[in-house]
Amino acid sequence: MKKLAFVAAVAAVAAFGMTNCATCHNGSMAAKLDTLTPAQIVAKMKEFKAGKGNATMVSIAKSMTDKEIEEAAKKYGKKAGKAEAKKAQQEKK
Repeated sequence: MKKLAFVAAVAAVAAFGMTNCATCHNGSMAAKLDTLTPAQIVAKMKEFKAGKGNATMVSIAKSMTDKEIEEAAKKYGKKAGKAEAKKAQQEKK
């Protein structure tokens, strides 16, 4: 019975965490995402998706598509400085 409750709790966290990373990553509960670049977040989420690391994050990552991971990384990751943003735009052209 305890195992079922744990699985249900992890599923609930995964469903909520997928839509609101800041719930855990905005305070002292987990690493602040705005200190990481979107590329670093995507790389770490791929590790979680492969089953490596924190069980809660593994569950969350496995429930997300690659597109959702990229969108979350852009939303919560470190914002590029003006020079970095300009360089990124020029590379897209």
